[in-house]
Amino acid sequence: MKIINLYKNLQERERKLVLISFVLIIFLILYFSFMNVYSSYTRSSINLAKAKSDYEYVYNKVKLFESSNNKKNLSSENIERIIIDNSFQDNITDLNITEKNSSIYISFLSTNISDAVTLSEKLVNSSNREITNIKYENFNNKVSAELIFN
Repeated sequence: MKIINLYKNLQERERKLVLISFVLIIFLILYFSFMNVYSSYTRSSINLAKAKSDYEYVYNKVKLFESSNNKKNLSSENIERIIIDNSFQDNITDLNITEKNSSIYISFLSTNISDAVTLSEKLVNSSNREITNIKYENFNNKVSAELIFN
């Protein structure tokens, strides 16, 4: 009650000044609270981007490690498994695997170039050896492929 009486005893100009200052104080409180929320949001966004970047880095390293761990020796069983897993049984024939001077020679016939390239790619990606030569030849409506690994 004392504050209301004090307010009523003020002159018109003083009342306007008190009202304006009260409104400005409310606006400043709102401004500082919104700025605090905004700065917290900005900081959280930066932390999220950093955490996402760290996660992707670790994820890619694990994928690289897994893919290098999954590479196998080139054996007839592994190659046959790749052919079966990719449904190339009807399109790939005359599979020959020979080993000379620490190199592995793989040759096969395919009904089309697409399957020959796809199988070659699968063999290269699943092998723990380095590819040194790939050769494709087209004859009699078939594609002959030869891969040499060191």
